[in-house]
Amino acid sequence: MSDKLFLQQPVDDESISQFTLADEQMRSLYHSLPVSLLSSIIIALILSISHWKVIGQAEIILWNLLLGGTLLARLILWIFWHNVQQLYSTLFWLTCFRIGVWLTGAAWGSAALLLFAPDDTIYQALLAFSLAGVVSGSMTSLTVDKYSSLGFVILAITPLSVIIFLEDGPTAIAMTSMTLLFIFFVIASATRVRHNMEDQLNNNFRLLQLTNTLNYKQKMEKIINHAQSIYIGEGNIKSALSTLLHETLPLCHSELGFIGQVKKDADRNPFMCALVFGSHKRDDRQLEIFRATNMPENGEYRNLDNLFGMIMRSEKPIISPNLARDMRAGTLPPGHPAISSFIGIPIFSGKDQIAILGLSNSPVGYTNQTAEDLEPILKSIAQFVQTMHHEQQHEQDKAALEASTQHTQTILNDIADGIITMSKEGIIQSFNHAAETIFGYRAKQIIGKNVSELMPEPHKSHHDDYLKAHIKTGKKNILGIGREVNGLRRNGKEFPMDLMVSRVFQNGEPIFIGIVRDITEKRRIDDLRSQFISAASKEILGPLNIISEVIGLLHHSEQKTLPEPFKNALNIAQANSMKLQKLMADLLEMQSLSQTDSAYQLEAHAITPLIEQALQRNTTFSDIYQCQIQIQATVNSLTVQVDKVRFIQAFTQLLQYALKFSVPNSTLDIHVNEERSRVKITMDIATAKMPTERRRNLQFHFNEVGENWGECQYEEGGLGLTIAKEIIEKMHGKITIESKTGQDNFVLEFQQAIKSP
Repeated sequence: MSDKLFLQQPVDDESISQFTLADEQMRSLYHSLPVSLLSSIIIALILSISHWKVIGQAEIILWNLLLGGTLLARLILWIFWHNVQQLYSTLFWLTCFRIGVWLTGAAWGSAALLLFAPDDTIYQALLAFSLAGVVSGSMTSLTVDKYSSLGFVILAITPLSVIIFLEDGPTAIAMTSMTLLFIFFVIASATRVRHNMEDQLNNNFRLLQLTNTLNYKQKMEKIINHAQSIYIGEGNIKSALSTLLHETLPLCHSELGFIGQVKKDADRNPFMCALVFGSHKRDDRQLEIFRATNMPENGEYRNLDNLFGMIMRSEKPIISPNLARDMRAGTLPPGHPAISSFIGIPIFSGKDQIAILGLSNSPVGYTNQTAEDLEPILKSIAQFVQTMHHEQQHEQDKAALEASTQHTQTILNDIADGIITMSKEGIIQSFNHAAETIFGYRAKQIIGKNVSELMPEPHKSHHDDYLKAHIKTGKKNILGIGREVNGLRRNGKEFPMDLMVSRVFQNGEPIFIGIVRDITEKRRIDDLRSQFISAASKEILGPLNIISEVIGLLHHSEQKTLPEPFKNALNIAQANSMKLQKLMADLLEMQSLSQTDSAYQLEAHAITPLIEQALQRNTTFSDIYQCQIQIQATVNSLTVQVDKVRFIQAFTQLLQYALKFSVPNSTLDIHVNEERSRVKITMDIATAKMPTERRRNLQFHFNEVGENWGECQYEEGGLGLTIAKEIIEKMHGKITIESKTGQDNFVLEFQQAIKSP
């Protein structure tokens, strides 16, 4: 951590600002000054008393005045330092102290001039030892400052050494040498003490710096934990961000700050949406007025030609030490609080910039280190903003889902069929208007109940077992297959309905959708139709059979005696009666096919023998139309899954239709082959003899537009073809008309099956 950021920390700022070498020197020198002054006074008194009778008293008094004046001046200096030291710099107080020390050293040095006894070596030695004692004693306090100690030693000892050297006595050289050695030892001692003090100060400084770093991190963790606790307790991200910002401002000595969310418009251009503002003041009235009156709409800043834009485009911290002179900064909005220094820090989630932290008006300024050391705060902001983004996206998705659900529900309510959704446990989850009408329940009355409430016995009691078996085995049973079942109305009455059940998955869980249609009226109409056809058949077939039999007898017994016109009329009557009998038979067959309980025994059969049986049963027809039938099979072992009786019935209808339009003395080819695991049967139709309108109706009936068969006029044989098509499709086969070079063919296709052994 840099010294600059360290000085920005609020922890123990007063101790940090004093903890330098010069400050420690100043404190050490001034703290020892009273003891040093007292020692000087005592030594001066002893020296004055001892020399009072040896030298002139005037010289002693003069020396005491010089020394006393310097000591008094230093005492006054100490008193001022003790009371007003904060008003002046460390250098000022050190300079004053050094001048005082140097004056005191000069006063002690003047003793060699005023108190020196030229003829008495004993007093000369006493003076020398006194000065040496003063210098040695002063070293205990002055060694912390080499300038003070060296100046004091030189000024206090040098005059005596010069005088002794000039006396040219036996001790002159020795005294001079001792003086120089003493000065050397003083310098060495002062240097050693200074180094020791610097080492001690550096150790203390590092220890204090480490302590404050830990305190700084603890403060950040406390800020982050406080913001997180607010979010957990209130669930309000903006409140948590506001707390985080307000507690971060004093940590960086900042007066103002903001947190903004970075978004992108439709053209992928970034813009900032201000989330929270902060001030070092508890209630910053100016900031509140700006937010209320001059803040951009929705707090959006879309201008990229300012510091905000530079932060979003460069994706790096932007620092402005003087915003007023910064060409990059635009004009502040009206009413915005004044800003001097500023730092804007981009905040990322992965590689995407999602937010900006802005701080301003720090007296010590900002550096890139500021952004680095705020990394934990930035990560917390990123988490909050990302959570806010997810919540906003969730709200948008929720609103869209609700709109879509309401739209879907509106559509479902307008559908004539009842639609019911249920869980895998059979609990009803939705019930549209049509279902309400069909069953007699309101949606709120039935939702949440088991769907078996809508079923009569025995299905009601076994429904849960059906569902459990399906969930366990995965067998689809009736899924995707429509069938007629009985439902149970609210009033307890049973009714017939068409039911189709499908299954979808939501969040990995199956949901069942039932589509129901009330077929009470349809069943009633079908019953009436069946009754009518049955009654009509009895009323028509009985007399018709008698008429046909009488006509047949007349045709055989009276053919020779009847006139030719009567013979022709008899032949026509016999043909029409046969057609009418076939028509009634076809009507009964159609009635049988329309019943849902018509049984089909689907089994694996070899296809060629089935066709041969159908041909044998229609030998009379081939003889009547004088046509030979030939089977051409590429593989004789092809098998299909069909109902044998129904297949022969359908094939007979197609064969009779084809024989009707055959050319006398021609051959009708039936081809049997395999294509892509399917058995394909092709039967020739002599459509060249067929009228154009009939041929068009035939194509229209069997190919893709066959569902519009009702648009064609009914023609002779058409009902039989409809019966054949119905039978083939119920056996999961397919029938079409294939045209090749003017020749039309019936084409039957069945999935190939393996015949059971």
